[in-house]
Amino acid sequence: MRSVQGSPMPLLLQFISYSFAGAIGTAVHFLVLLVCVQVFMFHAVVASIEGSIAGAIVNYLLSYHWVFRSNRRHAEAVTKFLIVAGAGVAINAAIMYLMVTLARIHYLPSQVAATGIVLLWNFSGNRLWTFADEPDN
Repeated sequence: MRSVQGSPMPLLLQFISYSFAGAIGTAVHFLVLLVCVQVFMFHAVVASIEGSIAGAIVNYLLSYHWVFRSNRRHAEAVTKFLIVAGAGVAINAAIMYLMVTLARIHYLPSQVAATGIVLLWNFSGNRLWTFADEPDN
């Protein structure tokens, strides 16, 4: 695996790459969110959870192959990724619940706010744990 902390790809460039890959996952997330709310009449929080899951699948594939250029076995990487993503889905759902249900803010600006916070969580968790270099023995 190419080094993540001491990566030939500087942190800022790696974050930009992760953000670009995340934008693709976010587009999938918002598409699922909009379809679930507008077509299937799901509650915005439920639709957002569905979108988070769809976006996480896209983000895993792009993160594994492109951003972090991992050569870890998928069994190990996907397990860690799912733990980080699962926490991200929970953070997203909590923010959406607080903003949409309690504060009565429209679901789209609420989702934008949640997406920004979850981006920072997911990048940090994946960079420092999921795709981090294994310590030399």
